[in-house]
Amino acid sequence: METAENAGDPVSTNELTVVDIGTQIQETTEDILPYIDDDTAGKEFLDLSDNPRAEIYGGPSAYPLFEYKRADESGQIVESGEITESIGTDALDSMRSEYGIDRSVVNPTMNLSLAETNNDRFALALAKGYNRWLLEELDDRDSLVGNLVVAPQHPERAADEIDELASEGSIVGVTIPIAGMLPAAGHRIYEPIWEAAAKHELPVTLQGTVGIRSFHQQVYSADSYAMDYAYQQPFLAMQHLTSIMFEGVLERHPETNVVVLNAGIDLAPYLVMRLDDHYLELGYEIPALDRLPSEYCADSVYWGTAPIGHASNQPTPDYMAKMVRMVGAENVLYSSDIPHPVTESPSNLLDEIGSALDADEIEALFGGTARELYGL
Repeated sequence: METAENAGDPVSTNELTVVDIGTQIQETTEDILPYIDDDTAGKEFLDLSDNPRAEIYGGPSAYPLFEYKRADESGQIVESGEITESIGTDALDSMRSEYGIDRSVVNPTMNLSLAETNNDRFALALAKGYNRWLLEELDDRDSLVGNLVVAPQHPERAADEIDELASEGSIVGVTIPIAGMLPAAGHRIYEPIWEAAAKHELPVTLQGTVGIRSFHQQVYSADSYAMDYAYQQPFLAMQHLTSIMFEGVLERHPETNVVVLNAGIDLAPYLVMRLDDHYLELGYEIPALDRLPSEYCADSVYWGTAPIGHASNQPTPDYMAKMVRMVGAENVLYSSDIPHPVTESPSNLLDEIGSALDADEIEALFGGTARELYGL
């Protein structure tokens, strides 16, 4: 393998087939309402509610999240009270093209709060409505594919949803919305979801969001959006991936791949080290595993790059490239976080890592691994 010293000529994004696994469509309740069954109580409640984000999804607790940090179709922050329309696939396709992204995997935004819904029937109705709206949005979009979202409140029905939609050509994976999800994702009650994803060979994305009431540290400790935003998504990733690992999900389903979004990659070496250390120390409490957690992670766990933050301000040169090497370039996937105001473009990320990684590592990170993982 080439090192930074003999990596050869610099690679440009024009030479890469870029796949973004972290694009987020921004749906509204008005979008998905027509796709919910008429005989579902959730549809009537959604239609009657003046504030469905708070009354049904649980909503942001300390600040109006969906108005506080959201962008319009040009990527500019939307002022409070101005959110009236979704950011759908027309806008995402335009942004993808502008950034030089060839293919994008689309993920939900509002429905990342789905686990907050304390009525199982409402949660199922919302997930089904979103998924059918998404299918129509993705119709005839060769450059966009998507992850369906499941309601973890009812694992058997969630598995049915995976079975029903897995054959759709525009569906390439499953999103489990982990914010507010209790118990954590490795618990035995979710086995139907893992079985269905494995049966259809669909990667499972773990994605959190912020401003969630049931994440108790946020309610009692974070008095600002900045404080919440700094730690909630990494903490969620640690909690749920640890559960998945120590409960033996990847031992039972070795063909299943897990993608962690919006936690960054800095977290990965630290977490994997702790998983190995505590497994070696307390393995008698973890009978489900036959190997070190780091071996399962190397085989089956992938990390989206966003957010890279202000990596150029780090005191260590080539900070991001060193993180990629520690995780393994073959386990890192480019994610933009389009259409949020802070978006990681391929060129910006390449500027951070291009001089320290070889061409094969760069090609894998920006698209090669994602094409294989999602069958693109």
